[in-house]
Amino acid sequence: MYRAVLAVLLIACTNHPTPRAAAPGAAVAATKPAPPAPNRALGAGPPLATPGEHMQYRLSLKGIDLATYEIALGELTDVAGRRALVVQSHAKVTGVAAFVATIDDRFTSWIDVATGRPLRFQADEFASGSRTKVEHVVVDLAGRTGNVVPVAFHVNDEPGVTEPPQQVSEPVAWDYNAFMIALRAWEGPPGTALSAEVFRSRWIWHVDVKIAGKENLVTALGDLPALRLEGRTYKLERNGTRDTGSAERTFTIWISDDDGRVPLQISAITDYGELEMQIVDYQPGTAARLSP
Repeated sequence: MYRAVLAVLLIACTNHPTPRAAAPGAAVAATKPAPPAPNRALGAGPPLATPGEHMQYRLSLKGIDLATYEIALGELTDVAGRRALVVQSHAKVTGVAAFVATIDDRFTSWIDVATGRPLRFQADEFASGSRTKVEHVVVDLAGRTGNVVPVAFHVNDEPGVTEPPQQVSEPVAWDYNAFMIALRAWEGPPGTALSAEVFRSRWIWHVDVKIAGKENLVTALGDLPALRLEGRTYKLERNGTRDTGSAERTFTIWISDDDGRVPLQISAITDYGELEMQIVDYQPGTAARLSP
């Protein structure tokens, strides 16, 4: 259960969603989602990110804390001959949830500082239902050839295997760390929408997201102006077609509507109720921001 509900916020869930009544500011499962407005792709350019930034979140369901989630923007390094920003997110189960699930997972991205596009994505996470098997996945986004992205996988220290390559159809294939960073700089009038393909671990997900509007959001950091984004997501097969066994999920993201553009909250609908990831701490970076 706990891995399933956590995975919704990491673009990875296969359970069937439970419809619920609409609530202000909440994502609501729709039987027939309205078609998105004309696509407005995320522009290429330096990411809106500052080395040294750190964001911490509380993940809760029905008022019960399940896990912590952190995003840390690290140093600059070289990947595939390009200068890259290292971004790492860390999910760790807490409290009573630790008795029924092992989640202590790290997801690392290397983002091109000139274009904001991901170059490499690595996931290191416990296998579902296991306390001893750690799955290691490397997605070579910089090694994309045409519409094919190489994916490698191994468990613990066992020999690695090359997964069937992932077929993609969008001009840019994202990982969700890089996608969240890119959304920080996304602007437009209400109704502006885009489609994306986003890796979460060894699988990729189709994501439709639109700008819904602006509002104030009450957070642990205060009552803040926020830009609300609404979206839906579903899993894709290796050949790029929709996984018919994967249910569609809806979600809402709030990003601070100020110069910082900090992700404040994500809410998603699950079989168990509305799952929320809410910011509890933010530390500004220690270097110059990459995007002017």
